[in-house]
Amino acid sequence: MHYTLQQALEKLQGLPLTKTTRRELVQYFHFGKTHYTTPQGLVLDVGELTLAVNCPWQLQQPGSDIIIRHSDVFIRRREAGLPAPVWDWKVPGASLRDQRLKDLTNKADAIVVARVEPERQQGFILHFANHCQLTVSPDPAQLVTEYWQLFSNTDDFKFSASPDSTV
Repeated sequence: MHYTLQQALEKLQGLPLTKTTRRELVQYFHFGKTHYTTPQGLVLDVGELTLAVNCPWQLQQPGSDIIIRHSDVFIRRREAGLPAPVWDWKVPGASLRDQRLKDLTNKADAIVVARVEPERQQGFILHFANHCQLTVSPDPAQLVTEYWQLFSNTDDFKFSASPDSTV
């Protein structure tokens, strides 16, 4: 089935943001819960749907000055005492972005997608029931093969936005 941007993103409605992971600059937002078994037999907890973002984004939290930005990956996480002498932003968990996203998803309140709002240039805003907002803003000047991708870990659903696509 061919999906429009709106139809693809509406699959997220009603699902909670359950965890976040990343690989270098690409941030993975996991929605809902399911398990995936690797060919080696390792069982992984993953989202029912996963949003992989490889373009500028920010997550605004309600009633807070804290805005988690994609560029926060280049800022060292806050630590008590003296920071480690060697720091590598590529290591998951090492950045301020990782620390803030972990704190957000570890809160007791579920962060459930209430609605989606398409934006210009294949961007969008996810509005959460707790008034958080995730804004994804692709930059046409950015040289990437894909801005973002939404895929299912339970079936063959996949939707992506790239500089070449006409979403």
